[in-house]
Amino acid sequence: MKKLFTLLFLIAVTYVNLMSQPVTSTGLPPNPTGAATWGTNVLLLNTEPIGPMHGIKASNGTIYVAINDTLSTTSGLIIRKSTDNGATWTTHGNSLTNRINFPRIKLLEVQNDSVICWLMFGTQVYGWNINTNAIRAFDSTTVNDFDIVKSSTNSIYLWITTNSGGLRRFASITNGYTWQNAGYVQANSRNIRLAMSVTSDTLLAAYRSPVNTTIEKSILRLARYRESAPGTLASMDFKDMADSSALKTEFNVAVSNSVAWYYYTSGSTGAIDIYCRTSIDNGLTFGTAFLAAGNPNTDEYYFDVGISGTTSTKYCDFIYYSDSLQSGSPTNNTDKLMYRFASSPTPGTFTTATQISQFYPHWSSANCKPIIVEVGNSDVGAAWVGGSASVYKVYWNRYSLTGIRQNLGAGIPDAYSLKQNYPNPFNPTTSIDFDIKKAGMVSLKIYDILGKELSTLVSQRLEPGKYSYTMNAASLSSGTYFYRLEVNGYVETKKMSLIK
Repeated sequence: MKKLFTLLFLIAVTYVNLMSQPVTSTGLPPNPTGAATWGTNVLLLNTEPIGPMHGIKASNGTIYVAINDTLSTTSGLIIRKSTDNGATWTTHGNSLTNRINFPRIKLLEVQNDSVICWLMFGTQVYGWNINTNAIRAFDSTTVNDFDIVKSSTNSIYLWITTNSGGLRRFASITNGYTWQNAGYVQANSRNIRLAMSVTSDTLLAAYRSPVNTTIEKSILRLARYRESAPGTLASMDFKDMADSSALKTEFNVAVSNSVAWYYYTSGSTGAIDIYCRTSIDNGLTFGTAFLAAGNPNTDEYYFDVGISGTTSTKYCDFIYYSDSLQSGSPTNNTDKLMYRFASSPTPGTFTTATQISQFYPHWSSANCKPIIVEVGNSDVGAAWVGGSASVYKVYWNRYSLTGIRQNLGAGIPDAYSLKQNYPNPFNPTTSIDFDIKKAGMVSLKIYDILGKELSTLVSQRLEPGKYSYTMNAASLSSGTYFYRLEVNGYVETKKMSLIK
């Protein structure tokens, strides 16, 4: 309780007018892969954090990124926010003034559009409402790691590992104000990462157990639970995912539409690669591990994963740091932030890696890893600590500036088709899916209700396949619009509604 009072005393409402303008492209090289779907890097924060970050896009359209920062303000934990998908950033009015490294932070939007920043302060977990500035301790349990997720019933599930080695779980149907249905999962455990498939309410929990003398060599396990009622989890099964033969410094799991991806690093410095195992039955069974990121003479680590996409097709977004271990100073050619994705029809098939950093990523002794922020439909953003002439800052880049994705490995469609956009009505982004039977020049255009052409979304040659385009209509006013697909003599038009 004394610690809670101390933390409450250290909370301050600071009104900081720090507006960071987008970084101009002057002097920046293009993304080396030539990927048109990622833009010019934008400055998110002008200083280097002292600890980890986490970000979300709330239902009101605002992107929030929580950052351990002690240089740009008098605070220790600040919230940077953007209302234009990351083009510009400002500092949120509320902050925590305790100028320490919070070793674990995670943002979660709960009922009533409240955004809670869950954090570790010392060895306890707290929930901080970034809008009301209220803070509440979970309880007095001594914790060394935690994770938290929300289900479709707006229940939240908090899992912790304790200093005594126990893995425990708790549930709340009051946004974390009260807790219920406590459960003891397993003894002799360490670290925890959760993923909730909102479509099926299956919860996957990745953790280490039993704990090896060298913690990073511990066996990686997966526990599967199902939400049987709001705030209630029923255990389904447990399985080993990686053995104790190699160092595994990082691991994470993602799940949606019954498809799951389990990632982990393997190897020591000079030979660190990222492996993945996939499941198409909600984690009941997994395929053998395959290399998700790995090249000779480089280390691949500091990764994050997320889920994007429409109702029918989901994408597993995957970013990671590719480190060439060069002698001398790093450059954009030696140190890279890379991006790949796989689609739910064929979860083990990834796109070619795309470099998204124009400011090379920076290894951080404060464990400030790159993060994924899902920003709606098939769109995704990434934030990382990047460098230029040994000055490190936080940068942002976004996928769907001209975002078109192919559902990899889904096979050649039997016919051409243009699907109804989703969601519809929408504000301001929506996904337009279409099928291409034969390779050809593809045109996808937008028209107003009078038939005036407003913009060209796609104008390029595409191979046969199933595609999804994310359209951003932020510059358009509310109303009815039409989108028209033309390819190899096939023409189809559909109507959509923008409501702001």
